[in-house]
Amino acid sequence: MTPTVSRKKALFRLPAITLFICFCFIFIANVLLKPPQPGVDDMKVVEIPPAATATDVARLLKEEGLIRSTHVFRLLGKLTGQETAIQAGQYNLGPAQTPREILQILAEGLTFHREIKVVIPEGYTVRQMARLLEAEGITKEADFLAIAKNGDLDSKYFADMAEAETDWRWEGFFFPDTYLFLPNSPAEEVAQKMLHRLDEVWSEEIKGLTDFPADLKPRELITLASLVEREAKLAEERPLIAAVFYNRLRKDMLLQSCATVQYLFPEQKPELSEEDTTIPSPYNTYLHGGLPPGPIAAPGREAIRAVLRPGNSENLYFLAKPDGSHAFSTTYQGHVNNQRIYQSK
Repeated sequence: MTPTVSRKKALFRLPAITLFICFCFIFIANVLLKPPQPGVDDMKVVEIPPAATATDVARLLKEEGLIRSTHVFRLLGKLTGQETAIQAGQYNLGPAQTPREILQILAEGLTFHREIKVVIPEGYTVRQMARLLEAEGITKEADFLAIAKNGDLDSKYFADMAEAETDWRWEGFFFPDTYLFLPNSPAEEVAQKMLHRLDEVWSEEIKGLTDFPADLKPRELITLASLVEREAKLAEERPLIAAVFYNRLRKDMLLQSCATVQYLFPEQKPELSEEDTTIPSPYNTYLHGGLPPGPIAAPGREAIRAVLRPGNSENLYFLAKPDGSHAFSTTYQGHVNNQRIYQSK
């Protein structure tokens, strides 16, 4: 074969090769570079480990159904120079995203911070809150307690200093509610959000009031609400229990709230003894008149409403029944009779 003939055959093959290459690019562009499931809004959290290679990342994305081809994804990463820029972390990705979009997200480190939903129950103490927040991965227990002890937080209604004998400045002022927090949030940020929520609830509940019952200050009302929260089991009884406490305060009687004695123990006791009521503490309302120096727990909205709008009652005593409800009485003899009826067994 002469060189001229070979050259002609080679020239003849060029258009075919070019067409094949063009076809490959068209196939990649139209098929492999498209989202696996266009229009499917099914986002998922994908974690890229710190030690993952580009191959590992491509394989993971393929297994998660987020790309069509590991080879094309790798090639795209090499051509754009983004393959070496992929960052570890958690990402919110979906099958409706193109490989280019996913690669861009991974290269820029646009990690997805999943908010954690946490429910702070009514009647929780700051110690219980701190344990729960750490268990949920929201903030450190020790950091939260440090803020609760004497943190410099902002409040529209409760910024005045606590009594000198108060164990925790912010006990009772972190409103029990459902919250969304980012993982590993600063404790001060978490506490401030919960305190602001109490400000909001307080602002709503005091609307229409011209003065506060018994001329109590906002901090004192939250203290009283915390007693109501821990004593009452039924919502409809909260205003009645609040009325008992107000009646006792008015008559200079000891409040004698078991809940204030329970507060003296790390964990609530199933039943208090008579000896427990003699524990020396400013929080023990069996020994000290008036309100304790600060709240004993975080009152919910119903308890706050009860102390702002107590029931119309002359009762001075209440006694827990086996079913969780209470028996009320206006006299000590009536209280003794209730003890005989409900505590005889």
